[in-house]
Amino acid sequence: MNRKIGVILSYVLMVFEVLSTLLLTPFIIRTLGQAEYGVFKLTASINAYLLLLDLGVGNAIIRYIAKFRVNKDRIQERRFLGVATVFYTSVALIAVIAGIVLIAIFPSAFSKGLSPEEVSLGQKLLCITMVNSAITLATAAYNNVIIAYERFYISKGSSIIQIIVRMILTYVSLKMGMGSVGIVTVNLLMTIILRSFVVIYVFSSIRLFPMLHGVNFSFVKEIVVYSSLVLLQMVATQLNATIGHILIGSLVTSSAVILAVYGIGMQVVQYFQSIGSAFNGVLMPGLVKMVENKASPKQLTDEMARIGRIIFMILVLIWSVFVINGREFIILWAGVENEDAFYVTVILMTAYVLILSELVGSQILWAMNAHKEQAYMKISIVICNLVLTIFLIKWNPLIGATIGTFISLILGDVGVMNFIFVKKLKINLSYYYKALFKGIIWCVLISLFVGYLVNLVLPIGWIWFFVKSFVMVVVYAASMLLFGFNQYEKNLCKSIIKKIKEVN
Repeated sequence: MNRKIGVILSYVLMVFEVLSTLLLTPFIIRTLGQAEYGVFKLTASINAYLLLLDLGVGNAIIRYIAKFRVNKDRIQERRFLGVATVFYTSVALIAVIAGIVLIAIFPSAFSKGLSPEEVSLGQKLLCITMVNSAITLATAAYNNVIIAYERFYISKGSSIIQIIVRMILTYVSLKMGMGSVGIVTVNLLMTIILRSFVVIYVFSSIRLFPMLHGVNFSFVKEIVVYSSLVLLQMVATQLNATIGHILIGSLVTSSAVILAVYGIGMQVVQYFQSIGSAFNGVLMPGLVKMVENKASPKQLTDEMARIGRIIFMILVLIWSVFVINGREFIILWAGVENEDAFYVTVILMTAYVLILSELVGSQILWAMNAHKEQAYMKISIVICNLVLTIFLIKWNPLIGATIGTFISLILGDVGVMNFIFVKKLKINLSYYYKALFKGIIWCVLISLFVGYLVNLVLPIGWIWFFVKSFVMVVVYAASMLLFGFNQYEKNLCKSIIKKIKEVN
């Protein structure tokens, strides 16, 4: 029941995140202008590296607290929280020091691509976001405890409220002329309020208090090994997501406008990712239980295929709608001057359709503490991304950076991961992909064909964009109902419809 609530709330949270972006981003771009928006996105990419100081311990907290809950070992929970609290407090201080260094070297690193005024703005933004990152890291243990306890209505609900309030305050700050500095200041304020609530909730409701007495240091070593491997994967993921921003900003002359276009495309991709990964925040506790109960490779394959199909059928619908109507969306939403963001988005979306559909496999590896090879291989693929992107940027800064990331994602997060799933989890890959694609591919092709014909007939405009998209969704849904869904999915739809009728 908790997992179902978590999944529902994850998608509600995702809807609010997407809506806030759809509503605010055009206003932000037009208020800031392309150049300032480009600097804003660049500093956001740099700041994301500070959050990597989490060092993978956040994932470890969810795994081990969930494991101790299954074994009803409250003392170990408290000791683990004690170790995590000390760790995160130290990491927050390191984040501040690292942030100061980044601010100091920012002018020399980006003087080629940014003007002196843009460099000065970037330093101000980094200063505020550095403090935000430090607070986020200092309280990360308590936020992950709430997830491990499957209190999803608290973790997701508070995030939904945060998004609504942040959206209102961001709008007000921009209307007051505070610019990008106002945006990051609002984010800092919301972080302080939300994280204070999280810590108070863990103490008062879950009643879990950190304890350092009697800590087994061999256990600490186990945590360090587990977390360091997760960290390598986090670094790889972050590099793949931001390497384009960094290289364009440092290697391309007068790059602020290109950064803005690239940032808009990546913004859409980011929320596409959030749709596909909405399950993952609630899967770990349940997968730990499966692993602890010695689930067989067949059971793990079935679980991966069952969840993967649901994610895939949602993502591939969004992908097909964007392929047909995405250029029109970018023009209407971000302006014709940012039209090329369409190419960034559709290229990377294509890779993430497959990556996100099988992301539950990575969650199983983490639950089994069997992610060593995964971490090492993904880092090697990032090096490939770096080399490719540097080379391709010389050909075309925008498209070159996008293609470099696309190739590395396909090689690493699809090719390498499939090899590891077979080796470590004994996943039947042929069975998995047959189950994943069965019935869905034909529905997508039908939707693409109908969408293309409708797009030829109807004019451009927000109303017509929604009409075109709606037609494609209806055609896809009808096709899925007729021959796309398997029996489990048909029963799931029937149960949802039945519950809706009962409520009414």
